[in-house]
Amino acid sequence: MSSILKSRADKVVEGGAGFQGGEERGKVYWISDLRIWYMYRFIEGSRHWNGFGTDEPEEGENRTIICEINSPPEGINRRIGGAFARDPLGNYYLVHRGKLGGNYSKKLFTEKYRGEWTEVIDGNQTSEVVVIGKIDESIPEKIRDFVYEVKRMKEDSSNLRDMILKVLQEYSNARNESFTGHPLAKLIRRKIPRELERITGDERYLVRGSAGQGNWATIPWIAVMDPQITDTTRNGPCIVYLFREDMKGVYLSLHQGVSDINKEYGEKRANKTLRAMAEEFRGQINQEGLLEEISLGKRGLAPLYEAGNIYAKYYPASALPSEEEIEGDLKLFLKLYDSLKNIEKPPRGKGISLEASFYDYLTSHGFYFKPELVENFLLALKVKNFVILTGNSGTGKTRLAQLYGRYLSEGEKRYLVVPVGANWTEKRHIFGYLNIMTGEYQSTPTLDFIMNASEDQENPYIIILDEMNLSHVERYFSDFLSAIESGEPVPLHNSECDFPESVEIPRNLLVVGTVNVDETTYMFSPKVLDRANTIEFETTAPEEYLRGWEHENPEGDLKFLEDPLNHHEPQIEKIRSDLEGVWDSLVSELQFFHNALQEPGFEFGFRVTEEVLRFMHAAWIYKGRPKPWRGWERYMDAQIKQKILPKIHGPERLLKGTLEDLRDHCSGKYPASERKLNEMIETLKIQRYVSFIR
Repeated sequence: MSSILKSRADKVVEGGAGFQGGEERGKVYWISDLRIWYMYRFIEGSRHWNGFGTDEPEEGENRTIICEINSPPEGINRRIGGAFARDPLGNYYLVHRGKLGGNYSKKLFTEKYRGEWTEVIDGNQTSEVVVIGKIDESIPEKIRDFVYEVKRMKEDSSNLRDMILKVLQEYSNARNESFTGHPLAKLIRRKIPRELERITGDERYLVRGSAGQGNWATIPWIAVMDPQITDTTRNGPCIVYLFREDMKGVYLSLHQGVSDINKEYGEKRANKTLRAMAEEFRGQINQEGLLEEISLGKRGLAPLYEAGNIYAKYYPASALPSEEEIEGDLKLFLKLYDSLKNIEKPPRGKGISLEASFYDYLTSHGFYFKPELVENFLLALKVKNFVILTGNSGTGKTRLAQLYGRYLSEGEKRYLVVPVGANWTEKRHIFGYLNIMTGEYQSTPTLDFIMNASEDQENPYIIILDEMNLSHVERYFSDFLSAIESGEPVPLHNSECDFPESVEIPRNLLVVGTVNVDETTYMFSPKVLDRANTIEFETTAPEEYLRGWEHENPEGDLKFLEDPLNHHEPQIEKIRSDLEGVWDSLVSELQFFHNALQEPGFEFGFRVTEEVLRFMHAAWIYKGRPKPWRGWERYMDAQIKQKILPKIHGPERLLKGTLEDLRDHCSGKYPASERKLNEMIETLKIQRYVSFIR
């Protein structure tokens, strides 16, 4: 059997195979047409060890074993799962006793296996075994069928206990394997949450799981949330299963969200504050027999997760309780959780002031931007997840977006800088392509990043398309733009390969494009500019930069401003009601610019009108919902410059009168737009042609 399998292999690497309690290392044989790998070792005096799996092996890497088909070195040994049997005609067969090991019971195998069973004479008794196949040239195909059937059985283990056990047994080895598309990550994100939804039997609960963002998390978790208390694990009490870093056990915890408080206070103060709040919670919902302290590990967010525990129960991997006990514990914790609705939430750390805002974060890294620019950038991302940054080289466009990505990432990198190439002429540079020679889909780092964002929609992800106009933007970016606008998935392929046929652009994915203008770049079409806020970076004078920065920090609701997942999409009637005091002025201004731009052909449609109004409404909330709203012109000025003027381009004969009319209208009221229009008029005089993006 071993020689037949090895002869079919078309790839051999040195690697490892992990299983509960250890690993085997040696040659790994990959049979690509069957999509299985094989390892063999003779264990002296014990067994012929044969390990099988389904993920393509790479040099030096570990792969998780799906099943072992071992056989005794001689005679009969019923403790070993595999065996060889002979029929009356002298044909030999590979059989299996249904013993999978790793706490997978034979009862599970008996109930779920869909293949052939038969009775054989087993020494001095008769035993029922699974017939894998006859020992001949077709045995690799028969083994493949068996391996994939075992994989199905393990993945379909429908009760919560089995799924928790699978995570405890396989997660440590999975950390050495590729994260993207890994079945264990899908188990944590999808299957366990679905089972918890079934057990709770209440549609009001939100269930989310995380195995990491792009890389394996130190502490994977699955949380149950009541939207009446919180709808995010970032900042509110929830019930959560927290797996120890060493996978020796898992805690069921009534827990506090740690991400937001960590960002606000920093790790040291957040830890102290979480423990104080947990103590206050326990004073109001006293419960005997549960753990007040938990031990998860030392790396990553483990210490903060420990501090966030209110009450917990521990399940060791070596003595996991029954399904009935696990479900009963969950229902007890749901009752405790429900009781939180009737108590006052403890204040966050009395006397502790707010840590750095994003603006402080920028200055601490040596970057000084005018507060208005930072406000405009963050408000624009709340209204639409696509922003264009333009300006001279070296003005900080890429760094602003990159530092915002770092600021939001909380230690996990959730931003990606993508340098656009001059040869980008089609969408494959972003979305990959189907290799017709191999039948496999060739992904890209950008597509992998998008798919990671889709699987972690509680956190923001930022793609930075650096120098995005080095190529014609419409050629490589039109599908992306369309998907942002319509919400429809982007088709990837229509073949039978195992890669997804399409990908959605999730709402938590932000796209920031940076733009330089010289002889090697291309202009944007109105279609692109119409769908973005275009923010211009001005060059800072050396004297202003070197003699000290005198601008004040942004003033307003910074928590609202800095959270890009708090999408701002109010209906027009809501905006009209909230902005009643300035509504007529806003309508009048929009109508003026629409009329003025009709003659040269740059009038704007409903999309621009709606996004300008949403930006103004977001600015109103940021400023504290003032009534009357004095100073609204500063934000209207930003929208004139970011949404209305960028599409303007053309010769002097077309634009001279229009630009002067717009400049006169903005004079004394909208200073940023007035300066830009004066600049465009001056350029028009000299070059006889002008565009917003220089």
